[in-house]
Amino acid sequence: MFPFCDSGATASRVGDLPMRPIPVVPAHVSLAAARKVAALKRVALLLVESEEQLVGVLDERALASSADQTTISAVMRPLDLYLRPAMTVTAARELFLQSRAAILPVIAGGFVLGAVTRGDIERAQPNRTPSEAHSKSA
Repeated sequence: MFPFCDSGATASRVGDLPMRPIPVVPAHVSLAAARKVAALKRVALLLVESEEQLVGVLDERALASSADQTTISAVMRPLDLYLRPAMTVTAARELFLQSRAAILPVIAGGFVLGAVTRGDIERAQPNRTPSEAHSKSA
């Protein structure tokens, strides 16, 4: 028996969850423009590109905490924190807790599939009572 075949085979995976599309914005534009894109698309996460490559992410905190004229490149985070479709919901939840992120992109083979929110992960988490979910998220 292969060790990776049976352990957790029934566990919920990130790839099983609905994913939200993520708009891409150029690194040189202002936060005011990024806020408009986020509002129009009704998203809390934007991907940032420079010279036709994804270089970072702009989350809700960055969108809310910087001046309008600030360029995206000054406040973006590198694209180093993301989920994989095969990752279990439990592992994804731990990543959300450690990073304090509200939303993370899902990447497979160099392709961005979309984004998943912490709320999506919490709802998909098996066998958790409401009090356990509340006490662990505080």
